[in-house]
Amino acid sequence: MTKYKYFFGSDFRSIPYLTTINNFEESIIVVTTEPVKSGRGKKLVVNPVEEFCKSNNIEFKYFSQDAVYSNMDIGISASFAKIFSPNFLNSNNSIFNIHLSLLPELRGPSPVESAILNNNSRTGFTVFRIDEDIDTGRIIYQQDIPIKVDDYASNIYERLSNSFNENYKEIDFLSSGKEQPQNSSRTSKFSKSDFNISEDSLLKAKTKIRAFNIMGPSFTSHNNKILKIHSYTEESNSEGIMYKEGVLYPEYVTPEGKNKMLFPDYLRGIK
Repeated sequence: MTKYKYFFGSDFRSIPYLTTINNFEESIIVVTTEPVKSGRGKKLVVNPVEEFCKSNNIEFKYFSQDAVYSNMDIGISASFAKIFSPNFLNSNNSIFNIHLSLLPELRGPSPVESAILNNNSRTGFTVFRIDEDIDTGRIIYQQDIPIKVDDYASNIYERLSNSFNENYKEIDFLSSGKEQPQNSSRTSKFSKSDFNISEDSLLKAKTKIRAFNIMGPSFTSHNNKILKIHSYTEESNSEGIMYKEGVLYPEYVTPEGKNKMLFPDYLRGIK
């Protein structure tokens, strides 16, 4: 029986890792989540991984906890929306996860964002064998990258996926790996209220704008409406937004009910 590399993924953050694996492996099979109803018309919407598979003629299946993949050599998961049940793991051995931190640091759902919020100077990715707990399995590979003081989450996501691509052939999926140290730290799932920078200090507001430019964006109240802030500049491009410690100069924003635009253009529109 022909054995295949299986890839488990479901959102846009999965795509760079799927691209690397598809480029390096002769044949893969992708497992993703089923389309969901979305919007006012409740139309079925497919996720980015399914769209990628259709565009690149990659075989894909929808995930089921009851599935047994008898032709799977190994499975590799990246930004997958499902947690594998113990029964699934018992029925399908050798499934690995790509976690975007240097485990055991920053376990959980938001390691990139948390690294920025914590003002960390380095992070990385970890490939580990999935077990029944969250991000606790045996580590088979790690690679670190720097975090610059002005990095946005998008910069770090890109740097991590590039590093994975550069080092993919060095990852030994047959390795027994090593147990994780006990001194772990965890991340939390952020909610919309975490993106609010209205009551923050200027420094914290800037940090949150950088941290949440993918997951969020951050937002504040301006002209009695919600203003989403995607990025900021250190140059005085406008009158800015006043904070106790100084002025925040947004760069790209999305005003309530409008499309993304430059902040000075937004100001001209409300005058």
